[in-house]
Amino acid sequence: MAWGMSFERDAEHDVVTANFTDCILATDEDVHRWGREVEEQFAKFEGRVDLLINLDGLIVRHTAGRTFGKVRREVLERNTHRSFRYGGDEMTLTFINTSGAIHGAAVNHFPTREAALAALIAERESLRRRGFTPFLPGVVNTKR
Repeated sequence: MAWGMSFERDAEHDVVTANFTDCILATDEDVHRWGREVEEQFAKFEGRVDLLINLDGLIVRHTAGRTFGKVRREVLERNTHRSFRYGGDEMTLTFINTSGAIHGAAVNHFPTREAALAALIAERESLRRRGFTPFLPGVVNTKR
């Protein structure tokens, strides 16, 4: 199969799900290509989104791990409110956990999409109960 990715909005839950196909990141160049293409996918949406990431099909090799951690953090900071992950192979999960610790990026990994979505919804509800406004385009989120 050829390298590919798709980002689809789930209107019912107001979340975007990212899926990858044979995105094998073995070099810094692979990581930068991945980053550019992910940014292109995010451009389809207005503003930052809540994101579910299906890690199946995204493979991070040790030779690209450090660069991936940095690019991952930057892309998520620019384009997401929060992100939750599911699936993935052991090496990729190791890099995500490590980069999360090094770069202060959330890990939020779950075994299934349903579990990741439930955690995202629970976090939204927790914020709502504490008085935070929803993340809407053009709205500054403050505690009331």
